[in-house]
Amino acid sequence: MKSLINEYDEITAGCAPKRLHVITFGCQMNEYDSQKMAQMLMGRYCLTPYPEEADLIIVNTCSIREKAEHKLYSLLGRLRKFKDSKPDMKIAVAGCVAQQLGGRLIEKMPCVDLVIGPQGLYRLPELLERIETDGGVVATELDDQFKIPYIEAPLPRKGDVRGFVTIMQGCDNFCTYCIVPYVRGRETSRPSRHILKEIGFLVDQGVKDVTLLGQNVNSYGKGLVDEVDFPGLLERIDHAFPDIRLRFTTSHPKDLSDKLIDCFGRLKTLCEHLHLPVQSGSDKILKRMNRHYTRQEYLEKVDRLRKACPTITITTDLIVGFPGEEDQDFKDTLSLLETVRFDQAFAFKYSERPGTAATRFKDKVQEEVKSQRLKTLLELQNQIGFEQYRKMENKVCKVLVETFDKGKLTARTRGNHVVNLEGDADLVGRLINVYIERACHHSLVGRIVH
Repeated sequence: MKSLINEYDEITAGCAPKRLHVITFGCQMNEYDSQKMAQMLMGRYCLTPYPEEADLIIVNTCSIREKAEHKLYSLLGRLRKFKDSKPDMKIAVAGCVAQQLGGRLIEKMPCVDLVIGPQGLYRLPELLERIETDGGVVATELDDQFKIPYIEAPLPRKGDVRGFVTIMQGCDNFCTYCIVPYVRGRETSRPSRHILKEIGFLVDQGVKDVTLLGQNVNSYGKGLVDEVDFPGLLERIDHAFPDIRLRFTTSHPKDLSDKLIDCFGRLKTLCEHLHLPVQSGSDKILKRMNRHYTRQEYLEKVDRLRKACPTITITTDLIVGFPGEEDQDFKDTLSLLETVRFDQAFAFKYSERPGTAATRFKDKVQEEVKSQRLKTLLELQNQIGFEQYRKMENKVCKVLVETFDKGKLTARTRGNHVVNLEGDADLVGRLINVYIERACHHSLVGRIVH
């Protein structure tokens, strides 16, 4: 859970008379959506770190992880106390859990004034006006023809080194474990001119590192007339903004084309890092997950990536204990880790999501078995990841300094390694050379090379 005020300025004198508090659960796309909602309201609201002082509280939810609904109800119970003492306060719930629950959320928690899905957030100002006349408002319609509108509004604060830009949302893949197509709708891509304009806006605000976001960025361009595909979009950005660092997430392996792989070897701005979720090392489980690639196809793509860009860092997502996963399937996943040697892997126990195809599978894996498998997998990956990070020791690399706190700097390599070092605040936003002294399990420790 993250409050938007952690990333943006405290309330300043002379700002809008009403106060907004935003709480975000989940992924970078949710953080981006929260920022967009704050931008749309900046003329009427200013951010506050104190929910009890807010005139409007927005809770932006994520349904990917387990017990998301329970966590939301628990939070709303705490927020209701603030509203009891300030009856004019409005509470809005946005995001994927809001999309799932719809009007049931207001029935169970009458303190909620607005339920708004991922497609509806762009109508936020209009929907807030409807609350005044209609009471509880629900906006969770999913339109297959939905297009992401361009929002032209100032950022809550200038000076952030990293920025995020959504290029598409929704998903057409329908993996059997995944709820995204049901809560974010079908794939829709933004026109490249909107994306380039937004990146230009971020660069003007001082952003140096831009990450393109989407549920499946590799399929960008679907449904757009006279537009480019994803490699073509990367080329346009590379040409228009030659001085930025460019990243993207998330990629589906089945849509990782040779043309896209080649971009890592020839585009100057594209950083040497790819997050490529594999989910399982077993062909049987991959088929049950409806992933549309085999273990061998995944390994061949990794091999082509490393040939195109020998220094590339590859990270992944994994699910353990998917229905039907037997001991040999799990061993196949462990052997895939040893073969690929990911720098990082984000691993989770399978948990059911309502409405997904996997809920109908009968051969569930026992909870204690899932827990033991996750423990075994994380122990192996921690060992592999540490060995991968140790390869950086005693080398000099160029890093972009992102933050300063109490004499400590946090920086990032092009390969997405976080580097901690000592230095001055005026280095934030600058590229500097750093000698890597020591590797930790998920970060590096370095010192500035003068």
